[in-house]
Amino acid sequence: MRDQILQSKWTRPVLLVLATSPFVIASYAFWAGSRVQTAIAGEAKPALAFETYLVDTGRVKETTRVVSARFRFKNLSDQTVTVKELVPSCGCLKPRLEKKVYLPNEVGEFRLKMETAGESPGQKEYFVDFKYEDTKERSTRLTFKLELPIRRLVVKPKALVVYQFTPGRTVHPITVSDYRAGKEFEITSVESTLKYAKVELKELQVSDGLRQQKLDVIVENVVPPGKHNGLVVIKTNDSDFPELYVPLIVQGPDPQTAQKQEPTAPKAN
Repeated sequence: MRDQILQSKWTRPVLLVLATSPFVIASYAFWAGSRVQTAIAGEAKPALAFETYLVDTGRVKETTRVVSARFRFKNLSDQTVTVKELVPSCGCLKPRLEKKVYLPNEVGEFRLKMETAGESPGQKEYFVDFKYEDTKERSTRLTFKLELPIRRLVVKPKALVVYQFTPGRTVHPITVSDYRAGKEFEITSVESTLKYAKVELKELQVSDGLRQQKLDVIVENVVPPGKHNGLVVIKTNDSDFPELYVPLIVQGPDPQTAQKQEPTAPKAN
């Protein structure tokens, strides 16, 4: 069998090809030249490093009026960092940042503050998108977790937005409900920090241990164009909750609409 294979007319050409293959491959590699793959530069790392990316305060005490969290960060790059904006998942978080420009190796921090009276009980998870620029636009998501106890003092709505585009008087109610039996809770005064709105205290209602007091936020006529930010400040006789705050935004008409609504002076005869 072996002799038959060696005597076959195909044996010599096949062996010749196998013998010369390394030379042919090497020659091709020599004349074609070696191809060096271009190295891809690694993407620059984000400039800011945060001390923590999650703050979990756990269960909040019933008497806690304000819950806060702090996020510290450092600029680890050799670039100046400019913070563009902080975008919270809930308007109740009120992120506060002292400055927006950070030099290399500079440390900064921002805080979150939330009024518990405006929130429902249970496990809560919020986040803030921290948007900044180093060599490119970046965004880091930071998480804030907590657990609120069963409701005891509730303010609704927790924030009030008024769209005042046309002339006229508009009234917007706010209700403060106290579910704590045995408490003689009362509102002693109310005010608005926004000059385009006033607040009036309404009657106290008591039913089956639930004490509810209402107030009206009143916006008179047309406000100037643009968005106007303020607060409704509610003062009480409760030592645990001496002051309650409701964010207030009054949105006026756009400049073109406001100009059309301005009364025109009568023409002289």
